[in-house]
Amino acid sequence: MVEFNLSESTIIFCLIVLFFISILGALVIKPKKFQESKAFVFVSILTSVSIVIIGLNVVVNTISLEFQQTVAKMELTKQAGYKMWIYPNQIFCEKDKARPEFLASFYYNNLNLYTLTKNVETKITLASELEEQFISILIFQCWEDHLTFRNLDEAGDEVWLCNYLQWAQSPYLKANFDRLRYNLAGLTIRFGELLFEYASKLPVPTVDPNSYKDLIDAMLKDPRLIAVYKEREQL
Repeated sequence: MVEFNLSESTIIFCLIVLFFISILGALVIKPKKFQESKAFVFVSILTSVSIVIIGLNVVVNTISLEFQQTVAKMELTKQAGYKMWIYPNQIFCEKDKARPEFLASFYYNNLNLYTLTKNVETKITLASELEEQFISILIFQCWEDHLTFRNLDEAGDEVWLCNYLQWAQSPYLKANFDRLRYNLAGLTIRFGELLFEYASKLPVPTVDPNSYKDLIDAMLKDPRLIAVYKEREQL
């Protein structure tokens, strides 16, 4: 990235030179004669130019900082999209020991997956239990990360809440949340409770995408969610 600001050493050097010139002028030149001389005009112009340069440097530094912050937000949004959306979905596909009905429960908006697994009752094994617990913990961590980085992420609360409500429709995730909740931060627990509460209002399967949007609009107005977001910002 190109640096627009003047180097600090250059500015300091110029200020020191002007300082010593000012002292020398004060000692050598008589005030009245100096005010009538061309040197006075030169120094006045030089002083004005210095002020303009310093002011310009402040403006350019501010613009450069805002640009860097915008780039940082874009990069964080990209990383959040991978960590809290693409990666969990990738894990859902890769963990083949987890029960099919457990995995399908995160996609109740997918009628095909719902139909394929609605009457399936796979026997629990050690491997399936461990993988399902891992997936649940991963989702809970996504919720925690959302609370931590939401103000730095440009995707917006609506996008993430839609995703999280979809996951919170899973009765298997709810059971693991009740069992593992004491490993989570207090705000994450309250956030999870709200997600499960609102998700329970959705029909299963959820074939109308507007069902999520309408619920999210109501959730964003809920004083309890507003309080969770506000308290996390103050930490």
